[in-house]
Amino acid sequence: MKNFELFWKEIHIGSLTETNWDMRSSGDILFNADFLNGSSEENIHLANFIKHSIRYSIYLENGETGDDEDAILEEANQFIDLIDSADWYLLNEKEEKVKILCPFFNEDDGITWQLVIN
Repeated sequence: MKNFELFWKEIHIGSLTETNWDMRSSGDILFNADFLNGSSEENIHLANFIKHSIRYSIYLENGETGDDEDAILEEANQFIDLIDSADWYLLNEKEEKVKILCPFFNEDDGITWQLVIN
């Protein structure tokens, strides 16, 4: 298992433990207390995005369809700046920066991420 620190820009979101690797990596996240208690606009926006991502992952897992999908996808428009951002990265155990695409947050502190391939 590999361990990483998750960042968006300079905001330390949490510590990751990779439990599965394939085309995408997944594992568990332990959120940084400073991030959770942060009151800056960026922290609040990130926290709301994480909540949205968790709701969307639950929705996908349940295989539901219908009006909820439209509402969830419309809500995602509020977070396009984060979804399309090139500012997501991990710090590995050697403190090397590893660029990733926007991660996907799941319930029970699960997370999925994909490396940026040049």
